[in-house]
Amino acid sequence: MRDQVSAGRAMRWLGLLAVLLVVACATPRATVSVSGTAIVRERMALPPGAVFEATLEDVSRADAPAVVASVQVTAPSMPIAFTIAVDPARLEARRYAVRGRIVADGQTLFSSDAAVPVLGSGDARRVEPMLLRRTAMGDARRLRGLYRTQADAASFFDCTSGDQFPVLDSAAGAALQRAYLAARAAPGAPVLATIEARIVARAPEGRGAPRPMLEVDRLVAVAPQAQCEAAASDSVPLENTTWKLVALRGQAVTAADPMRQPHLVLQPEQHRVGGSGGCNRITGGYTLAGDRLTFGRTAATMMACAEGMAQERAFLDALSTVARWRIEGQRLALSDARGDVVLRFDAVAPR
Repeated sequence: MRDQVSAGRAMRWLGLLAVLLVVACATPRATVSVSGTAIVRERMALPPGAVFEATLEDVSRADAPAVVASVQVTAPSMPIAFTIAVDPARLEARRYAVRGRIVADGQTLFSSDAAVPVLGSGDARRVEPMLLRRTAMGDARRLRGLYRTQADAASFFDCTSGDQFPVLDSAAGAALQRAYLAARAAPGAPVLATIEARIVARAPEGRGAPRPMLEVDRLVAVAPQAQCEAAASDSVPLENTTWKLVALRGQAVTAADPMRQPHLVLQPEQHRVGGSGGCNRITGGYTLAGDRLTFGRTAATMMACAEGMAQERAFLDALSTVARWRIEGQRLALSDARGDVVLRFDAVAPR
């Protein structure tokens, strides 16, 4: 009799467990979402059929980012609102970032300046606003800039636009590489090259979202010069200029207090950098060599502000990733080792 009772209880427990399993399987899995807005910097109408695409990428491997999830917005209007939904099962303990672009007729017309970090340790799930810059694609044109190869990867920094592109393999690209090896001052050092090339959209190693890359059609000339020529007369120097922070990893920067605008001043006498993070005064050292720029450890005062502390921390974190600089007239762009622009500044007119 006791055995029959025990068996009955066991059957009831098994039945209850089966019901719970059915309910669990029928319950839809919650999704993780990253949302935000994107804006085009240039004022121009988008062509018919334009589509905005936002992608969430696994960027734990800098050389081969992988798309985790994406969303498209047809007939986008400014500002472009988007939400990327992703199955949590696809998220691992890695680094993630969001990129955006506008495509029409298979060509990338606009793309984000930089990948915007999300999720990760800070669990950021809002991107606002993401700045999209026009990407010139299409016919071959003459370019003059700094070319280098490192670890079997070639890159070209356009002296006129300040854009940096990976260089695709081609017969003309191989000729450029041979000329580079003969002219360079040291391994990894840039040379000034004049080429005819076209900008095309390609996915790195066939994975991830397509990015602008350079396809060389013809090598014109190579000179063992490690810098672009002097900038136009309306440009300002990198050093001894007050640079006001206007964009941080593709997001516009606003100052909670106009008297505490985030800014930098590079002082060449001691190779020291000073300025403000938006709340605290900051100071540190820097190393400058050609178009390369790195910042040492940056110290800050210990004030606490009601607003802007998270932005200040992100500003200092971005400074630690800077590898190169370029100036376009009155604007300074600082990019990381991948060539992604992490910080943008405007020159402040002296009073």
